[in-house]
Formats: sequence, C-alpha cells, structure tokens
Amino acid sequence: MHRLSNSLRLLAEFRRDERGISAVEFALVLPVMLLLAVGLTEMGRVVNQAATVEKSLRAGALFAARNQFPLTSAIEQTVENIVKTGDPAGGKDFLVPGWAKGGANFTVKTVSFDLEGMPLPVVQAVASVPFVPMLPGMLPFPTFNIELRHEQAYIGN
Repeated sequence: MHRLSNSLRLLAEFRRDERGISAVEFALVLPVMLLLAVGLTEMGRVVNQAATVEKSLRAGALFAARNQFPLTSAIEQTVENIVKTGDPAGGKDFLVPGWAKGGANFTVKTVSFDLEGMPLPVVQAVASVPFVPMLPGMLPFPTFNIELRHEQAYIGN
C-alpha cells in the first residue's frame, strides 16, 4: 500500500511539474514554422524569377525594335541571347535557372497592327520558363512555367 501511495504522489508531482513544457511546445510548432518559412522563400523566388524574365524580355524587345524590319535570324539570335543571358553574345550564365530546363521556350516575331489605316510594326517577345525551386522535392510545390509576353513598337535606328 505504501508503494502505491508513493507512486500516486510521484505521478501527481509529475503532473504539476511544468519544466520542459516550452520545449514540447517548440517541438510541436517548429515543423509548421519551417514549412511556412520555406514556402514564403519559394514564393519570393517565384516573384524574383518572374521579374527577371520580364525585364530581360523588355530589353530584348527594345533591342529588336531598334533594328531593321523584318528581323534577320542573326538579330533574333541576339535577342534570344539578351533575354536568356543578358549578354548579346550569349556568353554568360542564364539569368534564371529555368532556361536550362527542357520546357523553356522563347519566341520573337514582328507583327503589324492597323492604326487607322497606317501599319504599325510591333515586336512580340514571348517566354515560357519553368520555375526551379530552391529545394526541389522538399515541398508539395506544383511544377509550373513562368509565362510572360512583351510587345514593343518599332523604333528604328
């Protein structure tokens, strides 16, 4: 009987003991906080990569719009180099890692719009770049392409 009362007393003391409760709470909250932090970081990377592709599309379309129409294949290649690497010669690394993936696609073409009976030549640059996450496979992040388009009116030399 003495052993049973001693065990009950120890159990009651254990129930009232609050040492270590913050460590348990931390262990419960930590995975959620890590998932949230990594998810927010990846969303920031999506915005960053999209902004980089958009700026490079704008630069490439502006370069094309300052050349003679119709665009030659050499000018189209230079525009593609500007969009993908930021370098007209194409000798630098890709601006975003998605350009190295198989699903990446870039097109540049010239079209003409009718502006009250007067043709207005326009350069259209279109990019579809796969998003490359920082930690692939760590999150249930869906695979998708960053798809952007930029149009620039013909400026000439």
